[in-house]
Amino acid sequence: MFFLLLGTLMFLQSFTVGSIKTTESYWTLKPNVLVVNVDAGKDVNMVQVPLICGEAYEGQNVTWTKNKDESLEAQGNRIMVTVEGWKGANYSCFNKEGSYLNHTLVLAQWTFKKIIKNTPEKGYIHCSTNNYGGSFQCSWTWDKNRHGHVAHIKATRPHGGSNISCSLDSEGQSITCLDQDYCAYSEEVDRINLTIYFRSSFVVETYNKKFYIMDIVRPDVVAINRINKTSVEVGYPHSWNTPPSYFPLIFQVKEIRCRKGKKCDCSKPNLPKTYLTQSHQVPVKKGMAVCVRARDEFCNSSWSEWSLYKFRNKKNKKHWNQEPKLMML
Repeated sequence: MFFLLLGTLMFLQSFTVGSIKTTESYWTLKPNVLVVNVDAGKDVNMVQVPLICGEAYEGQNVTWTKNKDESLEAQGNRIMVTVEGWKGANYSCFNKEGSYLNHTLVLAQWTFKKIIKNTPEKGYIHCSTNNYGGSFQCSWTWDKNRHGHVAHIKATRPHGGSNISCSLDSEGQSITCLDQDYCAYSEEVDRINLTIYFRSSFVVETYNKKFYIMDIVRPDVVAINRINKTSVEVGYPHSWNTPPSYFPLIFQVKEIRCRKGKKCDCSKPNLPKTYLTQSHQVPVKKGMAVCVRARDEFCNSSWSEWSLYKFRNKKNKKHWNQEPKLMML
């Protein structure tokens, strides 16, 4: 009977009058930053959040402010604040002399994202890498009318811990990450779980992407070298892993005609020839250019950008020239 009564009391404690939640409807994003889960589909949504100034200030005369200018009636090292809807805030604590001690930033995360205007569509995070070295890059594009910044980045593997470091670029539009424990010669068992936390005012949005390195690998442009006046040789990008026998590429090659005064376009729908080889000599007809691209032979990952090679004529001299221009399909 006692345990039944105790369980009933614990259940009732999770609710209070006025739809104020007192259960742990919040979580720690990073040190000094708490996130409150808010159901934006409800008219009234309030969550009580406990704040602590610091273990070292237990029993001392501590005062609090909200957003630097609003004094709170609650005092002491530990207080309880009520967060209503999306109205997060920055709470700072001070000693009896008025000196700053610490702060806690409380953000709100909406669980009903459809009401957020200009929210990126699913899959908007694009990740890629040019080899199996353990590093990768991810980028995204926010709507021009949205204002905010990346508040936190988290990249982990379920059983490999979190030995993945990421750095944000100066524009806040992409990250570069390195998996310290990644081994190109062993099977990739677990996916990388990447989470981007985007903050706008006191609201935080969470976006997630899961992938294997082998899913996002995309070789750099293929190397093309002249053999003679009628053929070229395609080879592996310098950034690709070695040996080629362990990391084989598959090539696609097609010939196109470049009209005078116009750019050569490798994206034209000519049917390419496919070669399963480490390198390949390609014959080129007079007046034609050759387009080459490659991808991992064992994984259905992305093709590299097209690499263009064409024949040029100059005064009393013929030569082969590999153009730096890259064409996307």
